[in-house]
Amino acid sequence: MNTADLEARDAAFARALDQTIIRRWLTLETVAASQVDRPWSRLDDDVAAALLIGSAQLLLMDQVPAHAAINETVNRVRQRTHQGAAGLVNAVLRKIANLQVGELPASDPAARDFHLRRDLLPLSDGRALVLGREVFAKDPVIRLVQQTSHGEELVLHWISAHGLEHTRTLCHHGLVLPPLLLTAEDPASISDGPVEPHDRSGFQVWKGNTGDLGAFLRAHPGSRVQDPASAEPVAATAGLEPRLIVDYCAGRGTKTRQLAENHPNARIIASDIDARRSADLARAFADHPRVDVVEHGDFREAIGRTDLLVLDVPCTNTGVLPRRPEAKYRFNARTLDSLARLQRKIFREAEPLLAPDGMILFATCSLEPLENRRQVEQAARRFNLNIRNQSQRFPEGLPGDPERRIHDGSFFALLERNPASD
Repeated sequence: MNTADLEARDAAFARALDQTIIRRWLTLETVAASQVDRPWSRLDDDVAAALLIGSAQLLLMDQVPAHAAINETVNRVRQRTHQGAAGLVNAVLRKIANLQVGELPASDPAARDFHLRRDLLPLSDGRALVLGREVFAKDPVIRLVQQTSHGEELVLHWISAHGLEHTRTLCHHGLVLPPLLLTAEDPASISDGPVEPHDRSGFQVWKGNTGDLGAFLRAHPGSRVQDPASAEPVAATAGLEPRLIVDYCAGRGTKTRQLAENHPNARIIASDIDARRSADLARAFADHPRVDVVEHGDFREAIGRTDLLVLDVPCTNTGVLPRRPEAKYRFNARTLDSLARLQRKIFREAEPLLAPDGMILFATCSLEPLENRRQVEQAARRFNLNIRNQSQRFPEGLPGDPERRIHDGSFFALLERNPASD
């Protein structure tokens, strides 16, 4: 969203409101629709948007007084549309304001078992709002979709892949506000700031202001923002001694930096197909003595010579939904199949780079077998590779848990040439 014309405080509020609505879109829509006397689909777009904006402030943003949320939203509608629309928004928002009749603390077991009741709205800090009406669906699956704001196709897919109980846990995890986590080449070097230890060794939870983080990172060379689940794939290459590494889908270079730290004797060629990420990558490593950023596809010198080929491929992001909440709604079978095909294409394109005794590190931030285990098994058969190691890590931490317990999910596999092919 564009906040360039706003003062800093207003811009920060606008961004917070935008993120709140994205994170809880389906929850807000369900509550607002329950207070409207017509089908939600028949509302004007401006009215529906205003009801989501007002509901987000009334239900999910404690710092906004109810009267201010209602008045500001109604005035905005009055300026954009007409008095009738403003009257409708005013009436509905006042109903929503009166709908909250209580609150369960995070310590109340009922707050964690919110899915058992149709009148509970779970919050990101473990509390649950008690509503004066049973606004959420009778069907337990649809109710889980509405209460946690995960797309129905994603929830049904997870139930099929992981079972209902695990799906509930995954959806509940999706409500957390993920902490900023730091690590460094020397983890002890970053223990002197506004941080506290994470449960995963070598990682710290940033407790300072977000605006101060950049200065802290600059003052601590070798430090980086990274979740343990993101760091785990590269950490699995410890003990290898590659001379040439190709980071084929390097993004903005978090894993590239980790590779450079873990393999100080290796030269690294990094690239990304996205022009904006590639530009960021080039700036990040402009002065690095061992990392060369190249245009995507310009790997001629690495053909048949790459000791470690890193494929951190595009995926559905289902292991990092608290950080990528928009991915909750775009998941569907068609998208999953399309991404799986793209991953196979990347494997085909990149495999000729591998040296005869080289290894492939395949990684995603997905929980989906089609993007992970099945993808690796298919590649192993097609390219005559051995799966030396693989690991699926599920995300951890629920609303109300200490930040030190919260981390993302990820998958990785290490593959090597099958000796039988020699």
